Amino acid sequence: MNNLMIASILSMAGLAIFFASVLTFADKKLKVADNPEVDEINRLLPGVNCGACGFLSCHDFAEHIVSAGANPLLCKVISEEIREKLLEITGSEETAQCRQVAVVHCAAKNENKKPIADYIGVETCASANLVFGGGMNCQYGCMGFGDCVKVCPFDAIHMEDGLPKIDVEKCTACAKCVAVCPRQVISIQDKQFEKLFYVACKSVDTILRTRQICSVGCIACGMCEKLSKEGYFKIQNNLSFPDYSKQKNSEEVGKLMAKCPTKVIKSLG
Repeated sequence: MNNLMIASILSMAGLAIFFASVLTFADKKLKVADNPEVDEINRLLPGVNCGACGFLSCHDFAEHIVSAGANPLLCKVISEEIREKLLEITGSEETAQCRQVAVVHCAAKNENKKPIADYIGVETCASANLVFGGGMNCQYGCMGFGDCVKVCPFDAIHMEDGLPKIDVEKCTACAKCVAVCPRQVISIQDKQFEKLFYVACKSVDTILRTRQICSVGCIACGMCEKLSKEGYFKIQNNLSFPDYSKQKNSEEVGKLMAKCPTKVIKSLG
């Protein structure tokens, strides 16, 4: 081994030791001391980093609880027991918020969907929607490839006959399914009362076209609005919209649901 090679090796080793020393020194000087309260709160949080609270991660949420007084009840995943512990640790006087849940605004299963062409391509809703709507006649309905199922971190959505079904007990309203749906078929709603009544349709097509392409779509007949004394439903742009804040009397709303000719009004118990 010649002197030049030896000198090169020694130089590289010296540089490695020098930079390692610099990094060690910088780490000690610049290291931010851990906050025990943040660590304690972070341990109580689920650690799934779903983003339902509005923060980047569970640790980020914990830091904002301590430093900025963020409401610990913004986490929709934790149990009631954990919520009580968080309120006790933070000394917060926040009260429990009404539960939220994802609802599917489409009732068309495979047998109800009338295609105008066969779709052959990547089997995702996002891809199919770019190619003439995946060959679907209805441009508002669920495409049925289950993009929402794939992104749900809580196994709260399953496909049944080409339509997503929400498991209310598992759903945390993290809204990942809402973000991934190219047709905005899913929304997050406050479940203020024992039952949540919603319209399983997003189509604003004319009554005639809806009748032609979907047997379970809203035809804006106005039955729910005309029979609604308290304004439970209102027809706008060929579609029925429920007033979720007026659903305390589930028996009365349930009667309207039963009278819907296409059975497009659904309920979550």
